[in-house]
Amino acid sequence: MIKVVIFDVDGVLFNTDELYFQYLQQALVKRGVEITEEFFTYNGYDDCIYELGLSEKLIQDVLQNMHTKYYHDDILQGVHIKDGVLSTLKGLSSSLQIATGSGEKQFQIERYLRHYAIDKYFSFIGHGALVEGKKSNPEYFYTIANHFGVLPQECLHIGDNLYDQNGLAAGVNVAIIPTKYSTHIDFDQRCHMLNSISDIPELITALSTLKT
Repeated sequence: MIKVVIFDVDGVLFNTDELYFQYLQQALVKRGVEITEEFFTYNGYDDCIYELGLSEKLIQDVLQNMHTKYYHDDILQGVHIKDGVLSTLKGLSSSLQIATGSGEKQFQIERYLRHYAIDKYFSFIGHGALVEGKKSNPEYFYTIANHFGVLPQECLHIGDNLYDQNGLAAGVNVAIIPTKYSTHIDFDQRCHMLNSISDIPELITALSTLKT
């Protein structure tokens, strides 16, 4: 039975994956470097810049430039909550625990949640500094499960990219809602592919039936 739902943030709850790509792309173009959406997806939103073969000085220069904009309050003007998020959170919160499971900075996640007044639904903030290696480390998901006093298999992680399927290594159920960045990816067949966030309650019912 599913007891905890863990939501990725960028691309699942909000359109912030698009904003991060735009800001990073703009900062790179100024320095004569271009990236594609496919490169951005396969190499990780946060880490793709390290796969470009750039000098450490240039990497830090680019990151400082784009982070100045991305982590400013002005970003909230471009942040949009995804369709179906609010109604899904309201429905799930009546019987399940809800957490975030993101590689993003904690203060940024909390900024988004407060801005849309949905912070009340989340009783744990999984963020990029939770454990070393972020979601590539099974300890990330073990930490969340332990917080709620449940088994990993009693958790469902909702994601949108390759890094989110790492929850499988921890024994966590994983559902993927592809975005324009990840529709072309061949995900692990153990992932549950959803068309929208509104499909989550039906999946939880199906998973609970399978476990009984």
